[in-house]
Amino acid sequence: MRFRTHKFSTTMLFAVTLAVFMLIIFALTNAGLDPRAGHFRDFDPEDAAPACFGLLGLYHSIAIIFFDEDDSTPSKAKAAADSHIPRAPDSYTGFIRQPWYKVLSVGPVFAAFSAASVFLWHTFAEFPGTPGTMWGDYASSALPALALFLACWSAANIGFMFAAIAEAFNRDHPGITITSLIVMFIVGIGLTIGFIFMANGPTDRILTLAALVFPLSLCASVGTHVWARVRVARYDAAHPHQSPRARRRATKFGARKVNQGGPGRGGPPVDLLEPGERLLMHFRSDRTPEPQLLIATDQRFVRASILGSDRTFILEQASPGQLSGGTSERVGHDLMTTAHFRDRRAMRVVGGDPEQSRAFAEAITFLARTGKVRR
Repeated sequence: MRFRTHKFSTTMLFAVTLAVFMLIIFALTNAGLDPRAGHFRDFDPEDAAPACFGLLGLYHSIAIIFFDEDDSTPSKAKAAADSHIPRAPDSYTGFIRQPWYKVLSVGPVFAAFSAASVFLWHTFAEFPGTPGTMWGDYASSALPALALFLACWSAANIGFMFAAIAEAFNRDHPGITITSLIVMFIVGIGLTIGFIFMANGPTDRILTLAALVFPLSLCASVGTHVWARVRVARYDAAHPHQSPRARRRATKFGARKVNQGGPGRGGPPVDLLEPGERLLMHFRSDRTPEPQLLIATDQRFVRASILGSDRTFILEQASPGQLSGGTSERVGHDLMTTAHFRDRRAMRVVGGDPEQSRAFAEAITFLARTGKVRR
C-alpha cells in the first residue's frame, strides 16, 4: 500500500469519488434498501444517517488505502533507460517521502467534500433527525458541518499516524509493520462506531470533542511523519538498495569499469566518470562499510558506493536539471548530507566531516540556483 501523490488533482478526484459514493449509499439506505452481501434487503431509513456517518469515519481512518503508488521514485521508463538507477525498497506508505502540502492536504480535502455532501443527504432524507442533534441541526446550522469536518480530518490524521509507523519499521521489523496496519483497521472500526453515535449526539458536545481531538491528532500525525522520515533515511543510507539486475552484475562481473586508474587526489575513483564527463564537486562519507559519495558532474548527479581504490558502484543518479539544493543537518547523533531534487526522492549519505558536509550542501544549492560552480 503506497501513497499516490503525483498531482493534487488526484486527491481531489478521490475526495469527489468518496462523496459521490456516500451519496449513493445514503440514497439506497434512505429508500429502505440495504446494499450489503451482494443483494438488497429491507433497511430502516431512520438508521440511514447514523450508518453513513459511521462509514465516513471508517473511510477517513483508512484513507491511505485509496493511494497505491509512490511516484517519488524513478518511473519504470526511467529505470529501464538506466539500469544503474535502482528500484526503491518496497514501501507500504511511500507518502512519507512526499512534499508536506501533498500529505497534509488529504485530510482536509476529504473531510470538506464529505461534510458538504451531507447537506445533500439532508435535502431528501426520510428522517431529518431530532433538533439539537448533529443530524437534526445539519440543515439549519453550520456547527454540525464544522464538527463533522474536524472529526473526519482527525480520523484521517489517526490513520496516517499508524501508516507512518508501518513505513518506519517496514524495512527491518515487518512484524511491527503488520501489527501497525492491523491496529489501524481496528481503530478504524472503533471510529466507525463512534461516528454512528455521533449522528444523534448533541451538536455542542460533539463540536467541543472534535475541537479537542483535532489538534492532538494533527500533532500525532505530523510527529510520526517526521520521525518515520528520519528513521527510513537512516536505514536507507546504511543499507543501500540495489536492483536485482545490479546485484547479479555485481556478483558475476564485479563493479563496472569504464576507465582504469587511481582515484585522483581527494576525488572519487575515476571509473565513475564517463568519457568527457567533468567532475564538479563531491562529498564522501566513511560511515558505511563501503564508503559512499555524493557527486556532481556536468552531466548528472550521483550517489555511489566505493568498492575499491578504482571501483565504484552507482546507487542512484539524476539529471542536473532535477537538482534543487542541498542540506547538512544533525539527525539525532548522525550527520545527514542530503541532495534534494524535483520529481524524485532525495539522495542522502550519513556521516562525514561536518565542515565539508556544510560546504558541499552550500555548493550544490548555489549550483542548483545559478547553474554555476562556486569558486
